[in-house]
Amino acid sequence: MRLPALLACALLAAAPLAHAQSDYPSRPVRIIVPFPPGGAADTLARIYGARMSEDWKQPVVVENRPGAGGIIGTEALAKSAPDGYSLEVVTVGHAVNASLMPKLPYDTAADFAPVALLATLPSLVVVNPALSAKDIKELIALAKAKPGTVTYASSGTGSTSHMSAALLSSMAGVSMVHVPYKGASAALNDVMGGQVQMTIDVAVSAVPQVKAGKLRALAITSAKRSSLLPDLPTVAESGVPGYEFTAWYVLLAPAKTPAAIVDKVSAEAKRIAGLPEVREKLNALGAEPASATPAETGALLSAEVARWAKVIKEQNIKVE
Repeated sequence: MRLPALLACALLAAAPLAHAQSDYPSRPVRIIVPFPPGGAADTLARIYGARMSEDWKQPVVVENRPGAGGIIGTEALAKSAPDGYSLEVVTVGHAVNASLMPKLPYDTAADFAPVALLATLPSLVVVNPALSAKDIKELIALAKAKPGTVTYASSGTGSTSHMSAALLSSMAGVSMVHVPYKGASAALNDVMGGQVQMTIDVAVSAVPQVKAGKLRALAITSAKRSSLLPDLPTVAESGVPGYEFTAWYVLLAPAKTPAAIVDKVSAEAKRIAGLPEVREKLNALGAEPASATPAETGALLSAEVARWAKVIKEQNIKVE
């Protein structure tokens, strides 16, 4: 076959793919949430999904696939067709699992295409009001004076509440006892009840209990203070310079999803993040809408995988 004929065949073969990309989406899109309904990731997926559906004139369906710390849902995405019709909202646990779980059913770096950063959500360091520590410096002093006696609750090994406290222990050079629970509510309830002394919980859950006097807030984990509690200092300005922990929510697609589709979804996510009504809804959760290009989102994920690998090694964290 001559060269002109070969080129013609190649163009004909590429035509349907190009049309599919320009016509995207032409059928329903699903957003996998690897957690049960009701959490921050689920809420964000539904907020963004509803706006995408309005703009695209196609249903955008949230599919909850909980289990194994987010692994079950993420494996489902990895095995989905790379056509833009399957997306997923992942959290910090996605980066943590890369080092915490020795045998993942997917490759964290190779099996996914970063699409967009949707939002960030700070946490609060909170203690039972009976604890003598009134701020982070006093908490660190207490932990140093009595190593292994300060206890902190988490929603499970590798969870954001666990890793943010492990990061604090690592950076402050103290030893605290991890008490894992099956869920954030149980962990928070036992801190309020006095069975455990401390936890680090997302602002949307912790702030109401602080305002009710059931918990004492020592600091916020973000780089800057929050309008939710403007008088509350950050951990960094309270004695642990450089400490920053903000839960993030990232949209992924399967690897090899066409760049044109990834860029279109990313641009749509950025548009939605800029809507005043979306900002209002996210602020009510204690979250901040965010946006990042696919390349910037990929850089964030790579940095987070490296960050948590270091903490996991230093703190000798293992799945129990």
